[in-house]
Amino acid sequence: MRVLLIDDEVTVRQPLSMHLQDMGHDVRSAGSGEEGLWQLEERPADLVISDIKMPGISGLDVLRKVRDRWPASDVVLITGYGTMEDAMEALRLGAYDFLLKPVRLARLELLVNHCEERIRFSQDNRALREVVERLRELNQRKEKFTALANHEIRTPTTVAAGLMSLLAERAADLPADLCRLVAEGDRAMRRLKAVVEDLGDLGQALGERLVLQPRQLRVADVVSELDGQGQMYAAVRAVEIRVESPPEAGEQPLLLDERKLRRAAGALLQNAVKFTPDGGTVRVQVGLDGDDLVIGVADTGVGVAEEEAERIFDLFYEVADVRHHRTSEHAFLGGGLGVGLPLARAIAQAHGGGVTYAANPDATGSVFTLRVPRLHSPASRSLKVSAS
Repeated sequence: MRVLLIDDEVTVRQPLSMHLQDMGHDVRSAGSGEEGLWQLEERPADLVISDIKMPGISGLDVLRKVRDRWPASDVVLITGYGTMEDAMEALRLGAYDFLLKPVRLARLELLVNHCEERIRFSQDNRALREVVERLRELNQRKEKFTALANHEIRTPTTVAAGLMSLLAERAADLPADLCRLVAEGDRAMRRLKAVVEDLGDLGQALGERLVLQPRQLRVADVVSELDGQGQMYAAVRAVEIRVESPPEAGEQPLLLDERKLRRAAGALLQNAVKFTPDGGTVRVQVGLDGDDLVIGVADTGVGVAEEEAERIFDLFYEVADVRHHRTSEHAFLGGGLGVGLPLARAIAQAHGGGVTYAANPDATGSVFTLRVPRLHSPASRSLKVSAS
């Protein structure tokens, strides 16, 4: 530490100064309060040790000046038994502690070491606050970029996807090789449109306001949608996918944002398929629990390591090494943007519900459960996507 020792008695000042230097500190000394304050103006100190009783500017005056001018510096005052009232006043004014004359070197070492620890802790705190503020600024920039990028990309992507879809519908008379290319282009544009829609929902969620557009539908409609997605995945993967629902629940009415609910439930199904090897099973159960719609997706896949369970809902988090990333909608351990689970939870929360994870109690694998009130008010809700 940078230590300034102020005492008008050279017989006190010199031995204390030498001992502090032996402790490894950068020590300066002054024979009066005036000289000490002048030295502080030249170069501040981490710790000021000053006698209380001195001609001219006293130790209490030095303390007041240091507290006002250099608040990050600690002050320790040296006092005799006859000036204990001054020592108490010093503590009231903000002194770190005081030393009694004659100064015991063991007590000095202990006090200086405590000061050093406190100063280092304070410096670490300041550095940490600066890092946090910097991260907050970077996060705000990221959210702004996400919103702007989505706005700039959404319109041309939607137009291009629509035009490609029209072209695919009218491509029957084209030569077979061109017809195949148009079909592949249509699939790619639909995939791109879905990604852009995810980024749009993500931008809203990062802004803490995911806007919902509820409409009337039935539990049977949700079951049919998930069954269709399941058949699509089963056609390209050797995974058994079962979608189940009690018959009596089918005609029960729902008031939900159909597109976003489809995206949330589809994300859970897609996640289960991608983390279940060939020969495994994915079981989807859709039902009602009181006034809630509950969608459970259980798989016999690779499961989630215990240390990863708290992070799987973090935005852009991928379990696999990004250096070996391979984009796929259905391939075993295929990758993506890392927004599926965070968006599923954000959509459920916007509806007043949530998404939970648990290990599959019946096999290796995972169980994700989406729960939302089935009759939802059309007002949007405030929420926050988890982002690391």
